Amino acid sequence: MDIDVLIAGGGPGGLASAEAAARAGCSVLLVEQNKEIGSPLRTTGGSFLEELKELGIPEKFLHPIHRCRFVSPNNEAAWDYPKAIACVMDVKGVYQFLACRAIDAGAQIRLGVQATAPVIEDGFVRGLQLRDSAGKEWTERAKVVIDASGYRASLMKQAGVHKGSRRFGVGAEYDLYAPHYDETEAVLIVGSKVAPSGYAWFFPWGNHRVRAGVGIIHPDSHASADAFLDDLIRNGDQFGVNLKGAQPVEYHFGMMPSDGMNDPIAGDGIIGVGDAAGQPSALVGEGIRWCIEAGLMAGKVAAQAVQAGDVSRQFLARYEKQWNDKHARNLRIAHEINKRISFWDDGKWDRRTELLKMFSPEQFAEALKTNLTGAWAAKLIWQNPSLLKEGVRKLTELAMG
Repeated sequence: MDIDVLIAGGGPGGLASAEAAARAGCSVLLVEQNKEIGSPLRTTGGSFLEELKELGIPEKFLHPIHRCRFVSPNNEAAWDYPKAIACVMDVKGVYQFLACRAIDAGAQIRLGVQATAPVIEDGFVRGLQLRDSAGKEWTERAKVVIDASGYRASLMKQAGVHKGSRRFGVGAEYDLYAPHYDETEAVLIVGSKVAPSGYAWFFPWGNHRVRAGVGIIHPDSHASADAFLDDLIRNGDQFGVNLKGAQPVEYHFGMMPSDGMNDPIAGDGIIGVGDAAGQPSALVGEGIRWCIEAGLMAGKVAAQAVQAGDVSRQFLARYEKQWNDKHARNLRIAHEINKRISFWDDGKWDRRTELLKMFSPEQFAEALKTNLTGAWAAKLIWQNPSLLKEGVRKLTELAMG
């Protein structure tokens, strides 16, 4: 076996895995089926400043958000942030920064190479079958394989580690040049006429660029996100946004798992990262920072397994335990909430938006971050006891354990 760690997928989880394993002294090869890191773009890039800075992402890639509005069919709530908490990323810039960091650590990256199947011997994954853009096929052997290939999780499924997801967020968006849009404000919009079983958004990311999109949960709804996208742009003034003179520069389409975290996410000789492990938060479909953190954990444990000469599931499950100990409860709650709100009608969204007005700016931000356990719920109820009378009891019971 010439390679210690072989990674399929050049998204944030795969790139972070490559960096961590290479820094730990492993030989690392990452293959990406597309011919450019970060392209085509499949995600909006909404996230949070401090968490991304802790992961080493430079501020130059992060556009701060100072106001967030939540719009239902007949109601609206808004929060102001003099000191920005949320941000929208230059997604391609972040991905390529992560790629450069992995290369600096010693990882090799090959573009235009697709992983088609795991190589399985005596129940262990021992490498990958690969195919390049010219159709050439070959086998690359490795001690540990990391599936960071995205929502299909094809390698994990073929290796029999888990069955994958059956519920997905399906999103379509335009990246607009919008010279009159307020670049300090992000807008989230719900309702059956805008995004049934999902939500729509306007996210600015600097230099008069705004990502405007629609995400719908399938199969909770069988509606097409594309079918609502042009109406969202056409009716921007109804949501209080100024799209005068706006024109599309790019079109993006993507999917992410919304079934909660897969179980397990480690097998004999293989581990899953990011969408392939169901690790993004299902609450609002945020994934990039979760994938980076998971990748750093996975790469370190993969390196430890190589150095110990033990690539069994029992050893690799150390990564799974670390992740679960830190994030499983919050992500479980996010998934349960997402399943409930996916079926709310317009009237219920209006009533719940009225409740959201009780949230302080910090409480709303913590909820979007999926920091939903313990202190957050207790403080929310302490400051707003009427919430218990308004139907949020189940949410708080989940949050309290």
